[in-house]
Amino acid sequence: MPLMSDATMLRLEPLRAWRFVAGKVSALGAVTSPPYDVLEPALVRRLTDSDLHNMVRLILPRDPALGSRRYDEPARRLSGWQHDGIVVRDQRPALYVYEQRLGDAMLCGLVGSLGLDPDRRVVLPHEDVMPHWVDDRLELMEATDADLEPILLAYAGGGAASDAVDAARAGEPWLVADTENGAHHRIWRIDDPFVLERITAELGRHEALIADGHHRYAAYLERLRRQPDRPGVGVGLAMLVDQDRHPLTLDPIHRVVPGLSLAVVRERTPAGWEVLQGRVDGVPDRIALTDGTEWVTLRTTAHRPEPTVSLLHDELLPAWDIDTDELSFHHVLADAVALAGPTQAAVELSAPRMDQVLRSAAQGVVLPQKATSFGPKPRVGLLFRTLD
Repeated sequence: MPLMSDATMLRLEPLRAWRFVAGKVSALGAVTSPPYDVLEPALVRRLTDSDLHNMVRLILPRDPALGSRRYDEPARRLSGWQHDGIVVRDQRPALYVYEQRLGDAMLCGLVGSLGLDPDRRVVLPHEDVMPHWVDDRLELMEATDADLEPILLAYAGGGAASDAVDAARAGEPWLVADTENGAHHRIWRIDDPFVLERITAELGRHEALIADGHHRYAAYLERLRRQPDRPGVGVGLAMLVDQDRHPLTLDPIHRVVPGLSLAVVRERTPAGWEVLQGRVDGVPDRIALTDGTEWVTLRTTAHRPEPTVSLLHDELLPAWDIDTDELSFHHVLADAVALAGPTQAAVELSAPRMDQVLRSAAQGVVLPQKATSFGPKPRVGLLFRTLD
């Protein structure tokens, strides 16, 4: 049965996932990709060259000059892969246990079809979105008729659901892949009706925080709003992680601010902040900025409950007369610093604390766009869903 869009319980339903066929590609890992919003140009080039079927050829439509027609290329490409048996669909619905290991870091949880929650009762976003990226993901979804990238959600105290995840991992995996970053990926299927029923009952007692994929989730909701009667639009591809059993990491996303000089920072930083010379470590609630040659560090003069990213967007950027539409966002600090110049500052942020994120989400308060980077993130291309 399809999920209701106005679900009052957290629901993750089985699906018949699509996957690549090992014998039709160079390697299962070689056709996968990180999510679209963490792809730097150099990595895109390497992934594109790694295999003709790498997922970047679907999730990053090229040639923006084509406008909306640029989404026709990934749609044709996906259709061709399906026709030629490059990707195949699982014969029976299942929930999929996905494990990713990279060094000491591990991502582990359930992949399935998430029941959408427009009223924010059980699926809780925590950061704002940029409309153009929502439109971009929606156009790709509509062109391909597919959810190619799972969003990532976290909840706490999974009980029977997490027990089922760990029990599945004791058996032989259904799919194994190694990726160019050194990560090892394994997937198992859960299709036993009794186990699925227990998972459903357990998840129904929880709510979940959107950890990664706010733009894709917003696109899911917009697709539902536009086509409420269409089968399959009441759900979206998602991965659900028990934060107690298999905790995610929480990292910052740094900024580059065109039009901002360190002179402006020194002269126009508002009261309640102290401007320190240099990149000062060990300071709570710090924000550091550089023009590529020198650094300054800002700290609040009183304890503030808000994450520093909120203080940056709510207080500092307006005081500096900065248009937030011009910002660029970088997961790696070195990438931001490389772009810094006399009138273009790179901003180093600290990660919000988990309690700050959870408190904001529970109160219905969204943090600024690109406020957090939860990880590890699920690899794109190991599993995806179509709406047919």
